[in-house]
Amino acid sequence: SHRRTLINTIIQSQEVLSAIDSESIKKEQPHDAIEKIAVKYANEIVSHQTYRIVRFFHVLLRWLWNNLYDGIDLNNIDRVKHLAQSHEIIYTPCHRSHIDYLLLSYVLYQNGLTPPHIAAGQNLDLPIVGSLLRRGGAFFMRRSFQGDALYKAVFDEYLHQMFIKGYSVEYFIEGGRSRTGRTLSPRTGMLSMTVHSFQKDSSKPICLMPVYFGYERVLESSTYLGELSGEEKKTESFFDMFKIFRSFKYSFGKVTVNFGEPLLLAEFLDKEEPNWNVKDEEPDLSQACSNLAIELVTRINSATAVNRVALVATVLLCTPRQTIEEKHLLNQLTLLTRIAHDLDYSKDYSVTALPARDILNSALMVTGLTRIEHPFGVTISASKDLAVLLTYYSNNISQLYVLPSLIARFLKDEHTTSIPAVLNFCETIYPFLQSEFFLRWSEQEITEKCLTMIRSFESMGLVALDRNTIVTASYGSDKYASLHELAEIVEPTLERFHIVIMLLMAEEERSVRDLESDAAAIAEQLSAIYGINSPDFFERSLFTRFISTLKNTDMISTHDNVVTKRDGLLELGTLTSKTLDADVQYNVLQAMPVRS
Repeated sequence: SHRRTLINTIIQSQEVLSAIDSESIKKEQPHDAIEKIAVKYANEIVSHQTYRIVRFFHVLLRWLWNNLYDGIDLNNIDRVKHLAQSHEIIYTPCHRSHIDYLLLSYVLYQNGLTPPHIAAGQNLDLPIVGSLLRRGGAFFMRRSFQGDALYKAVFDEYLHQMFIKGYSVEYFIEGGRSRTGRTLSPRTGMLSMTVHSFQKDSSKPICLMPVYFGYERVLESSTYLGELSGEEKKTESFFDMFKIFRSFKYSFGKVTVNFGEPLLLAEFLDKEEPNWNVKDEEPDLSQACSNLAIELVTRINSATAVNRVALVATVLLCTPRQTIEEKHLLNQLTLLTRIAHDLDYSKDYSVTALPARDILNSALMVTGLTRIEHPFGVTISASKDLAVLLTYYSNNISQLYVLPSLIARFLKDEHTTSIPAVLNFCETIYPFLQSEFFLRWSEQEITEKCLTMIRSFESMGLVALDRNTIVTASYGSDKYASLHELAEIVEPTLERFHIVIMLLMAEEERSVRDLESDAAAIAEQLSAIYGINSPDFFERSLFTRFISTLKNTDMISTHDNVVTKRDGLLELGTLTSKTLDADVQYNVLQAMPVRS
């Protein structure tokens, strides 16, 4: 009854009636015929949450978590409980796995909060499964609304009804699941609809709640491995749900759910566009929505969970052939956990409290790494396929280590250098790292963060300080080896920057499309030459983002899709290439396309 009433309310709303009239005129069809299509759309979209099914899911999921995972680590739930008393909460989690939907609903219900209505892709509206998900609170949406104004009007009005009636809602601003472990560039579609609804009726205050999921093993790990290795993405089917039972023979470790810093929508819009809610005006809020999307993914990354598998993956991927002596691996794990604490990244992130030995033992059980005893000691290694999958987990936490790694990258080739030289290097590179990794610090804060890291390096014996002079640990020492491997984390990113800059330097003008495709092709060639087991190294979207940041920082300009170099690019290129090995620079030059 409630669902029928809601659908009638949607269809009779002024916006949907106007869309029906427009569609009727455009297609030269009767109003009633178009209205039936609108009703069909509403039935396709609207959830049918029932308490009985919510209870069923709670029992099922409690059994699932107890049998699949070793437990759920939950952080900052009190802030959600507090805000739920006065605000309409919209949950905006990162998207790592299909079970993200279930995990968040379970955690909220377990803590006395109402499970949200969840935006799900239409591909999940499968026989039986779709009906259960709909009754659990899912509402289904197309991947794109383009070309169907009526569908968009119905969907917009449904969201608006959810908001004004006070229901909590959940949607993923990345669009789809991340196959690489990185937080993806956000999409503004759902956020724009949210802001539009809030403009119409802001009587119920809205809070956007970032959520970070940290899995030590994702349920889709085998699927992701195939996709990371170049296989086509497979369409979901009803029978996929039965594959979950095969997973019980594996260890999945723990999963962490961190609630990030809440964003109060009214306060944000007041700063972005003071006249956003003036009835007589219709300000363009497209830029505000773009800024809102970036702010939310930045807050998601600020709630990162540094777990056991991600730490071990990060250490192994910094070594040649993903093999390392166990003693050195333990030292690196201690180093990375110490850096994560000293960084003081935000109030919302979490770092495992276990000692290095326990971290390694747990990761060995979950990942299937190989541990071999030799006469000279014990080594830990990953197979080629496993190394590819480990990039997924390492990418989960790379945002926390990219700045410490950048500092180490500069220091490792400079036995003695000055603090101002390090700061200048980091301040020049930082805007591009901030764009790629959605880092939280402003450019004004980066100097202090660099100094904090340098002091941390000193306390761990990686460097010595003498006033403004930094002296690295001696070559060949364990401390220098630790510094060198820490520097490897940021290397792929700097190599991508170098490729783009060299392409720009090689020609006066180049189209944006050619620049992106040539850069991705060179990166793929480097990946083959050096055996880089990281498919996202040559992902085109990363080059697109870097080129966009070059434009935003006025190092390039574009006109009619043609790129032109500007001041500052040469300095950036000089600083970037300074940290790269000579053979890498040589291979980039050799791979440059020759234009006829």
